Amino acid sequence: MSETTGFIAPVDGALRAVENLLAVIAGAVLAGTMVLVTTDAVSRHLFSAPLTFQFTLTESYLMVAGIALALPWGYRAGGRIRIALLLATLPPQVQHLLFRIGNIIALPYLAVLCWLSAEKTYTAFANQEYTMGIIDWPVGWSWIWVPIGLAVLTLRVFVDTLRPVVAADLSEH
Repeated sequence: MSETTGFIAPVDGALRAVENLLAVIAGAVLAGTMVLVTTDAVSRHLFSAPLTFQFTLTESYLMVAGIALALPWGYRAGGRIRIALLLATLPPQVQHLLFRIGNIIALPYLAVLCWLSAEKTYTAFANQEYTMGIIDWPVGWSWIWVPIGLAVLTLRVFVDTLRPVVAADLSEH
């Protein structure tokens, strides 16, 4: 539950809506991936007719989208590394300060990852890069999900740095 107030509250609310939408899309993509892999396995073993496109589609497109789009929601839900044993021994003010410092340190790293993946995506689309095979797969559509997920994750970490620290930020999962 969000305890965000002040000027950051509307931004946090809008960001939560975007994160939830991306998580739903990621879940649908991963569910579709499971159906596709299962269909391929059944078709391969029962009918000796594998889905020749399945591996590349799953590996280079669906899994990338499923993971990258779920990153910001996963972070918000507590899916991050915390050293809680040491943190729990410190006063609350120090815990809050360390939480913010950790976010401030992570922000440039996330921003650079987002920028570099956006450059790679742009280059792949601009150069009309393809992976050759049974189907010629456009590389840009494999990469596009990474900068989208990282951009929203970067915004989430930035918003979390500005908003009040809550117990869930510092707890173990």
